[in-house]
Amino acid sequence: MALFGKKTQPTPVQTPREPEKVAPENSYLGRELIIDRDQAIIGYELFFRPGTTLKAKRINERNAVLAQIAKRLAEDPKAEVTYPDEITDANLRDDDGNEVKEVTLSEMLYALKTKGVAQSLGQHLGFIKIHPHQLGDELRGIPAVKFPLQLDLAEILEAIQKEASEDEDLEDSKKDVKNPDASDEPKVPEIIEKLEKLANIGYKFVLTGLTEVFDGLEDILPKFRYVKLDIHQVENAASLIEFCKATPLPRDTKSSAKKGAKTGDDGAVMKMIATHVESPEDFYKARDLGFDAYEGFYFIKPDPELSLHRGDDYRKILKLLTLLLSSPELHELVDEIELNPVVAKHLMVIAEVDAGRKRAKPENIRDAAVISGVKRITRWTQLLLYADSKAKVSLESTPLLQLVCVRAFFMELASGKLPAGAGLGSSDLAFLVGGLSLIDNLFDESSRDILSKFNLPGVVVDAIADRSGVLGGLLTLAEAAEIGDLQKCQQLCSGELGLLTLDDVAQDSLLAIKTFVAQTQLAPDEDVWEQAEAPVDE
Repeated sequence: MALFGKKTQPTPVQTPREPEKVAPENSYLGRELIIDRDQAIIGYELFFRPGTTLKAKRINERNAVLAQIAKRLAEDPKAEVTYPDEITDANLRDDDGNEVKEVTLSEMLYALKTKGVAQSLGQHLGFIKIHPHQLGDELRGIPAVKFPLQLDLAEILEAIQKEASEDEDLEDSKKDVKNPDASDEPKVPEIIEKLEKLANIGYKFVLTGLTEVFDGLEDILPKFRYVKLDIHQVENAASLIEFCKATPLPRDTKSSAKKGAKTGDDGAVMKMIATHVESPEDFYKARDLGFDAYEGFYFIKPDPELSLHRGDDYRKILKLLTLLLSSPELHELVDEIELNPVVAKHLMVIAEVDAGRKRAKPENIRDAAVISGVKRITRWTQLLLYADSKAKVSLESTPLLQLVCVRAFFMELASGKLPAGAGLGSSDLAFLVGGLSLIDNLFDESSRDILSKFNLPGVVVDAIADRSGVLGGLLTLAEAAEIGDLQKCQQLCSGELGLLTLDDVAQDSLLAIKTFVAQTQLAPDEDVWEQAEAPVDE
């Protein structure tokens, strides 16, 4: 018999861990191109989704409640508990029970800097919509050189009127008190002072919502560098454009944009941007009225003057593409490329970008072909169908080419998240579908007739011609992501593309854009964040 029995160790009570904090989702939603008179991209209007910070807060609060419920049930399995509702975009409300409609500056900054939206712009500008009450210290966290800030005229006038009413009430309360130091000069509205202060340190502002000249406009207009006019809403656009361009502006002394870069800012002259330009007819109207730039997707519509110079050069590209898809020998490839000035011109540029990584500068077409490889040349040949051989703009500034390239890269990335055997084929086929998806805009034939000339899988042809199958669904998703159509993206992600999430769509869209920028720019853009001031904590 043992003198001492074994001492029973009490089972330690497991303290429930605190749930990990959920980070805000990416508020980036999409972007719309802004193009100059030479058909070169100068920038994008960026769209953001409101409520991402609040949603993360609500999810974290819910997770904390769930942790408390789990702790209580561990202590008393029969305890009555009430589970909180799941947090969704549909039921998200602020503390007052209102739907969240405004994107905060912190949400935009998080997407711009942390989520890579700023890097995706390359050398172009990003136009951001803000509100008058956001013209404070936190705004200085956004680099002035990169992001023109867009304000609506109605909100500006409302802020001025509100301040005037408050001042009038204050004057009425002091009307019996004599002030010998009082000035007869009219007070400058606070919002005008803020705009001038920020403009003096390099910020450029964009005015929207203007439809006519009115008393007091001459006090507001000089604070802005760009004016956006909806060509379908302004009746006398020509005289309004003339008035805006005649407005004297302060000389720009703060711009640090790269020499030779397309920034859309050629000095202290008001730049007029036409919006809702969705057809060639809209473009011709805006161009004749004297606009400097155009926002919309008019450039993807077939039009002899706006589209590419589609002659024998592009038939040669189709012939080269057919050769590439048949795994050619190097000498065959070089001979055919030399017969294609469009491909040869841009292949040298692309090869120089590749050579920067491989430290091997191409001297001729053969060197370029060896450096870039057959697969890369095949991809860029199909994409260069959309490049204009006679245009005087850089590769990364060609609107149609960029749109198709980004679409192809997005589809390739998104397809990698779908299971094998889902009717997808491969990520290469997804890229091919994206790259050839606008081919019917280049020639006076249907996409099915054009694609039938190639030895392409049926799923590729059907996806492009009919938007059918998984590849067709991916193409539809790509088109929705390009314009920030949140509802359409949600519908597709909850349907046949159910393994993809909205966060996947946002991240793959940005990565596709950055991939295009990295493969077409010889040097990375400067670090604009070094020029931004750290936002002041409130």
